[in-house]
Amino acid sequence: MNLSRYDFNLPSQLIADRPRKPRGTSRLLVVDKESGTITATTFDKIFDYFSEKDLFIFNNTKVNPVSLILNDQDGKEQRILLVEEVKSDTWKVLTRKPKEKIFILKGGLTCRLFKDTCTKEWMVTFSDKSQIFIDKYGMMPIPPYLNREPDSMDFEDYQTVYAKVLGSIAAPTAGLHFTRDLLEEIDTKNISTEFLTLHVGMGTFLPIKVKEVSNHEMHKEKFFVNPELLRKISSVRRCKGRVLTVGTTTLRALEAFSLIKEQSDNWFETDIFIHEGFQFKSTDALLTNFHLPKSTLLILISAFLGNKLTMQCYDFAIKEKFNFYSYGDAMLIV
Repeated sequence: MNLSRYDFNLPSQLIADRPRKPRGTSRLLVVDKESGTITATTFDKIFDYFSEKDLFIFNNTKVNPVSLILNDQDGKEQRILLVEEVKSDTWKVLTRKPKEKIFILKGGLTCRLFKDTCTKEWMVTFSDKSQIFIDKYGMMPIPPYLNREPDSMDFEDYQTVYAKVLGSIAAPTAGLHFTRDLLEEIDTKNISTEFLTLHVGMGTFLPIKVKEVSNHEMHKEKFFVNPELLRKISSVRRCKGRVLTVGTTTLRALEAFSLIKEQSDNWFETDIFIHEGFQFKSTDALLTNFHLPKSTLLILISAFLGNKLTMQCYDFAIKEKFNFYSYGDAMLIV
C-alpha cells in the first residue's frame, strides 16, 4: 500500500481553528458501509441511526495542559511540549532549536532542558512537583496546523465533557461533539454507554515518513479496558445490537485489547497500527472527525470503510464545505 493512496487536497479555509458554537451543533456526514450512500445532516441527528439495542463506547482520557512557555536566565522564551513523564518530574519534550540550559519558573521552581545521552531524546526535569506547575501555567496542546497560540477558550473547547483520567497530549476529537444534554439523550433513548481510556500520545499524530504504509512504526500509547466490556460487546451483538466506537482512539484501544491473550484489569501499552487488511473484532460503527492527508488516522478509516469509499466521503465533505480536523465536523460510519 503506497502512501499516495491516502492523499487529498484540502482548501485551507476548511481547516477549523475553532469549533462550531455552541458545542453539539457540528455537521455530520453519514456513510453506509454496505450501500455506499453518503448523506449530510447535523450532529444532533446521530441518534436517528441507533436503537436501544446498541452500545456507545467513549474514551474518557483527559488532556493535560502540557504546552509551556519557559524563560531562561536571559529572559528568552522557549516553548516546549511535554510528551511523556518518564520518571517523577522528568519529561520527554518536543521543542524547536533546543539547547541545554536552565529555566527559572514562576513560583520559585527551576527546570533543566537536556539531551539524554542514551536515547538522544530531549528531556526536561523540574526541581519539584511538575504537575502543579502544569496545572497552574500550562496551556492546552492544540495541534500546530491551527496556526495560532493556545488560549483560555481551548481549556473548554479541547476537552470532552466526560473527560476523567488525566494523561493525554491531544484530545480524542470525535468526543468533542457531545454535550451533557446529548449524553442525557443517550440515556433517555436507553442506548447503553461504556468508557475505556487510551492516553493519546505521539503515536496518534506523528507523520508517516515511509512510502510503503505497512513499514510505518507507531509509538506506544497506554490504555485501560475493563475485561467486562468485551463480554458486554458480545452480549449486545447476540441481541442484534451494534457497537459504536466514538473516535479512532477508542477503536484502537478496543482492537488492541481484543488481541491480548491474557486479558486482565490492568493498564497495557499498544503500538497497534491499523491499516487495510486488518480484521476488526469489536467495532460495528465508528464516529470520527476528518483527518489529515497521509495520516495514520485516515489510513485507519480506510481500513474500516475501504479506501475508495473513504476518499469519496472526503471528496463529498470538501465539496459540501464541511470543516476538517480537530475542531471540525464529524463523520459517522454505519
